[in-house]
Amino acid sequence: MEKLIAVWLLKRGYADDVEQGVRFAEALAKNECTEEMLDTLGHNIDVFMTEGGPITAENLMPFMQEKYDMAKKLIKFWEENPKDTNAIFFFNECRKNGIEIGQ
Repeated sequence: MEKLIAVWLLKRGYADDVEQGVRFAEALAKNECTEEMLDTLGHNIDVFMTEGGPITAENLMPFMQEKYDMAKKLIKFWEENPKDTNAIFFFNECRKNGIEIGQ
């Protein structure tokens, strides 16, 4: 599931590449905020516009946990409804990044 979430994070600009997305997904699964997340997402326009001011672990984590939960929910829906247009686009993007469905 982390690899799928990594692609979701990447496509929404919350990770620079799949490998970083996997690290972020693993940290979020443990409810942890890493320095890498702070460094990367401290400059993300969505995070900044939502949280305003300096980005800290205290205000980044609720924002990213919400995104993580949304990704899990959407991916589960898409797995159950593979003919959904968004599911098709998402799983094609996963394949482009070398991630096969079911990993």
